[in-house]
Amino acid sequence: MKRFVFSGFAVLMLAAPVTGNCQDYQMNGSSPEASVQRDADAAKDTAKREYLIAMKYYYGRGVGRDYVEALKWLRLSAAKGNDAAEYAIGYMYQKGLGVSQDYAEAMKWYQLAAANDNDNAQNQIGYMYQHGWGVETDYAEAMKWYRLAAAKGNYAAEDNIGVLYEHGQGVEQDYAEAMKWYRISAAKGNGEAELNIGNFYQHGLGVELDLDKAIKWYRSAAAKGNAEAAQKLNAMKSGSELPEVHHE
Repeated sequence: MKRFVFSGFAVLMLAAPVTGNCQDYQMNGSSPEASVQRDADAAKDTAKREYLIAMKYYYGRGVGRDYVEALKWLRLSAAKGNDAAEYAIGYMYQKGLGVSQDYAEAMKWYQLAAANDNDNAQNQIGYMYQHGWGVETDYAEAMKWYRLAAAKGNYAAEDNIGVLYEHGQGVEQDYAEAMKWYRISAAKGNGEAELNIGNFYQHGLGVELDLDKAIKWYRSAAAKGNAEAAQKLNAMKSGSELPEVHHE
C-alpha cells in the first residue's frame, strides 16, 4: 500500500501571502548570516506554496484535476529541495499520471526524496525492489528500505514488512512476525493491514482459525474503503469462502 496523503486544511493555507523577507535586509542589526537564513526560509515558504498549488491540481480541489499542471508546480517546488514534491513526482512517473509511465524516472525521484529522509519515498523504493519495477527484484533490498521507512512510523512500510514475512520473501517465512507488523500498521488505521489480519484469521495462518475475528477485521478494512475486504465479506456471507472442513 502506498501513501500519498493530502490534507484538506492545506488548501486553505494557499490564501496566505508569502512573506516578503527581502524587505527586512536593510533593518538595523541585520547580518549576512541572518540574510542567508531569511533567504532559506523564504525559499521554503515558496516551495511549500508551490507544492500546495500542485496538490490542488492533483486532486482537483477548487480547480479541474490536471496532472500536467500539478507536475509543473511540483517541479518548481522540487527545484527548491522540497522532498514531498520529489516524492510526488516519482509517484506520478510510477503511475503514469501526466507523464508516460517510467519506472527508472520514478526511482530517480524517489532516491532524491529518500536522500532527504522522506519515508514515503523510502517505502516506495522498497516496493519497486519487491516487485522488480525498473530494477531487478531484490527482497533483501526491499526489506532494507521498508525498515528505514518503518523506523519513522510509516504504516505502509510496516504492512509491507509483514507481507515479506508472510510470503518468506528475503526472509524465512514467519507468520507470527508478519502478524506483529500487520498489527503495528493496523493500529494506525491502515485498512490494508486490517485486510491481512482478517485473512490470517480466516485461514488460520499462525493463529487459531476464527471466522468471527476475520469478519471483524474485514469489516473494519471495508469501512475504510478497502475493496478486497468488502469482496471477502460478501464471499463469506455467501459461504463460498468458508474453510473446508475435513472429516476423519
